[in-house]
Amino acid sequence: MKKRIVVVGSALILLGATLISVSSVAAVGNGQAPPGEPLSPCNGGKSSQFRLESTIAFTTSRDDPTHVPIIDAAEIYLMNADGTNPQRLTTNENLDAFANLSPDGKRIVFDSDRLSGHGISDLFLMNADGSEPVFLTHGSSATWSPDCKTIAFHASASGTGTPTRTDPGAATTDSDIFVVNVDDLLAGLAQPTNITNSADKVDDDADWSPDGQTIAYTAHHVGDDPASNTAEIYLINADGRGTPRPLTENNYEERSPAWSPDSRQIVFACRTGGGVTVFHLCVKSVDALPTDPPQQLTSSVFGDFPGTFSPDGTKILFHRNFPAAVGGAQLWVMNADGTDQMQLTFPPGRKLFGD
Repeated sequence: MKKRIVVVGSALILLGATLISVSSVAAVGNGQAPPGEPLSPCNGGKSSQFRLESTIAFTTSRDDPTHVPIIDAAEIYLMNADGTNPQRLTTNENLDAFANLSPDGKRIVFDSDRLSGHGISDLFLMNADGSEPVFLTHGSSATWSPDCKTIAFHASASGTGTPTRTDPGAATTDSDIFVVNVDDLLAGLAQPTNITNSADKVDDDADWSPDGQTIAYTAHHVGDDPASNTAEIYLINADGRGTPRPLTENNYEERSPAWSPDSRQIVFACRTGGGVTVFHLCVKSVDALPTDPPQQLTSSVFGDFPGTFSPDGTKILFHRNFPAAVGGAQLWVMNADGTDQMQLTFPPGRKLFGD
C-alpha cells in the first residue's frame, strides 16, 4: 500500500464468512471533505483533512486457478477500486480468506485454517502489507468497530459446537456473536465477550455499523432444516445490552448484512423467491418495520452474494456466482440503487469462493 494513507471505513461477508472488504483509503490532501464523509475515530475524527479513495480486499485463486482442492489455493489480495494493481498478501498451502481492513488501514483481520486444517477457520491478524500474521482466537468473519480497537465475530458458544455447513467459516450449532478488544486479547488481558447469548438461535454474519452503535447479524432457530431458509437479519446494541430486534421478518432467507456509510441502510443477500432459489441483493432502511419488504437490487440467474457499500455510499460491490465452467465467481460493482451493473474482475481464477 502507499505510504501516508488512512482507511476510514470497511465492510464485508459471505454465508457466515467475510469475503469482500471495501475500505475508504484516505490520501493526504488540503481540501475539505466531501459532504457526508464519515469521520474516523481511529484518526481522531480528522478524516475531513483527507480525500477518500477505495481499496478492495478479496480472496482469489488467480495465481493458482487449477489447484485441487481449490479451497487450498485461496489467498488474500488488495487491489484498487477499479480492479487494477492487485497485490498478494498471503502465500501458503492453507485457506486464507474473508479479509477485513481496520478503519485506520494498518491491520487486517482474516480467517485461516493454517492451524486447524480442513477448512475450519480461526481468526488471525496481520499488517496491511501481509506481514506478521498472528493467531487471535477461534471464530470467523470478523468486523471492526469504527474506533479500530474491537472486532465482532461469530464463534461456538461452548467451544465445541459442530459446524452447520461444510463451507469455510460456517457457523456452529451453538454459534453466537462475540466482541473483543484486539490489543487486549493479544496481551492476554481480555477474552471475547458473548453479546447475543442466544441458546435457541444460530448467530453469524456480524457487521458493525459505521456510527459504532449497532451490530447487524444473521440468526435462525437451532434445529431449523437448512432447506427451510428461515434466517433473518437482526440488530443488537454493540455493547450487547437490550433485546435484539429483527430487521427482516418474512418467509425467505436473508444473509450477510452490510451497513451503508451513514448507518441508515443495510444491504444483504436475499432469497426473494423462497425455497432454494439463488441469492439476490436487497437493501432496507434500518428504520423500517420487520415486515416491510426490502428493495431487490439484482436478479441474476447465477446469484449474487454478498454485497458491501463503497465508502461514499454511491456504489455496492458484490460477487456474481458464475459457474466454474466459465471462470467461477467474479467481482461486480453497481450503483447503490442497483443500476449500471458492471463486471470488475475476470478469469483466470475465482474472485471469492466459487460454486
